[in-house]
Amino acid sequence: FYMMFGMNKFILFPADQTEVYIGRVELPKGTSLAETDRKIAQLSQSIAGDMGKHIKSIVAQSGVSQTEPMDPQAKKGDNVGFIRISVDDYAKDNITSDDFRRDLEKVAVPVLVKVNFEALVNGPPVGKAVNGTIRSSNPEELNHATSKLMAFLSATPGIKNVEANDIYGDDRIYVDIDEEAASRFGLSIDAIGSVVRSSVSGIRVSNVDLNNREVDILVEFNPQARDQITDLNAIQIMDARGFLIPLGKLASFREESGKPQINRYDFQRAKTITAEVDGAVITAMVANQRLQQEYDRLKVDYPGISLIFGGEEESTKESMASLFNALILSLIGIFGLLVFLFKSYLRPLIIMSTIPLGLVGFSIAFFLHGRPISFLALIGVIGLGGIIVNSGIVLISFIDDLKKEKPDMPMDDILVKSSGLRLRAVVVSSLTTISGLLPTAYGIGGSDAMLIPMTLAMAWGLTSGTLLTLIWVPAAYGILEDMILFVERVTRRFKPATIDGYAPTDTPVSTGNDGIALPGELLENSE
Repeated sequence: FYMMFGMNKFILFPADQTEVYIGRVELPKGTSLAETDRKIAQLSQSIAGDMGKHIKSIVAQSGVSQTEPMDPQAKKGDNVGFIRISVDDYAKDNITSDDFRRDLEKVAVPVLVKVNFEALVNGPPVGKAVNGTIRSSNPEELNHATSKLMAFLSATPGIKNVEANDIYGDDRIYVDIDEEAASRFGLSIDAIGSVVRSSVSGIRVSNVDLNNREVDILVEFNPQARDQITDLNAIQIMDARGFLIPLGKLASFREESGKPQINRYDFQRAKTITAEVDGAVITAMVANQRLQQEYDRLKVDYPGISLIFGGEEESTKESMASLFNALILSLIGIFGLLVFLFKSYLRPLIIMSTIPLGLVGFSIAFFLHGRPISFLALIGVIGLGGIIVNSGIVLISFIDDLKKEKPDMPMDDILVKSSGLRLRAVVVSSLTTISGLLPTAYGIGGSDAMLIPMTLAMAWGLTSGTLLTLIWVPAAYGILEDMILFVERVTRRFKPATIDGYAPTDTPVSTGNDGIALPGELLENSE
């Protein structure tokens, strides 16, 4: 297991053979949808100009940042959008997702635009690589702990785009109406509010038909006439006598920042910290481990906080739990079939002990190929368990048959002869399976990112498992026979025995002068 997870990286769904990249775009709050659309169009043109060599198509959308209905990072609003970039086959097969994403990050970005590029991986959406929710009933304690954890993550190499889900509403402008002045001009609060709303947001006055389509006619101020808060002073309102009164004589204006959104998790105030990782420097698993360690240190100063992981870490735990259950069921099924076949509980244990031998080749192969261990690779390991036992079954069956045919032959000679006689059968049967897996594992004649990890795990796991099985099974069988003989000797030595049928035994024993049987002593004379 150290070779598996100590030498190799673990990524739940690595971005292999990525065909689509997405850029999540966000502008400052309060940005209009039209301005967001214009900025995204500029960014799309920059991407096409700098990287058009390997790009097949670019599709942009404003007002929503969502790749699919279950996207855990989805956002909606006038100030957000996303860009979907499809690449050609050369980029898919020859340029790693990390390298292509770094090239995207070098593209010139319009002013005030924040964009995060990511590869659309082959697998279900798992959320951000780092996703931790901090909970506390004390708002001050929650804010301080969140700030320190964000600072720690930002200073960790390989972790980037550290954010908290602090959502603030748009800045608001309040119109405080002088009711006494309004009453002198015969104006009600509703009338003043209606004029302000029509001036800023516009009012629909009619509609016309254009090309069989109904189009609304909207009357509003020019954008330049409603850009600043001072422009509100110039809005004129007609009083009861028909005079136009500037709004500045009837009201005062004040601007306040948007109110923060209060998030709760299990009835406690909560903030969620998210971040992305550079796969060449650090993995999501290691990043979350470091976040957990830093949280444990902060827990001493802030005892009221708690940390719950989500995103990729949560998906990893759920996937590993389901894989563990599948592994247990497969082992129980294999063991049950072997017990039925050999009518023994010990020989199946020898055969099943060959399954871990395949992990040696699996771990070394993934390390040498520079591939991370993934969910699909572990599925291949579970399937490997049902294949690798075949070599052990062949050897154990032949050893048992040879023992029955030649009961006088020493056990060492039986083991040596059985291994030699069945060597070709074991090797050839494994080689045929390996030969069928290798073309798919190395993409000969075509490749698929989902099949490569599984077939690579099975091919190289079976290679090491077969070679080590030829060494381990005869040795384990000999050890098992020695243990059985030892237990029989010990049992026979301490088994109580008497004469005259009081405790039946196959071996006569002698008795002492006091009539007590002496175990283990053969009778010289039954008289």
